[in-house]
Amino acid sequence: MLLDDRDLRPGVKFADQELMGIPHRLVIGDRGLDNGELEYKGRRDSEVTMVAVEDLDAFLAERLG
Repeated sequence: MLLDDRDLRPGVKFADQELMGIPHRLVIGDRGLDNGELEYKGRRDSEVTMVAVEDLDAFLAERLG
């Protein structure tokens, strides 16, 4: 697991994550938390998936096998 807490824009962090080959990205942001959701994106996914906080365990168990 890698926590990127650098003081950079998200796009820069996401680009670095792609270059390193990180297979899964979980974003915890203010907007998502206000809606009770987290943002998930797998390396091969073309779209971001919003996951309800209470469903995160089941979602990750299914995705990560």
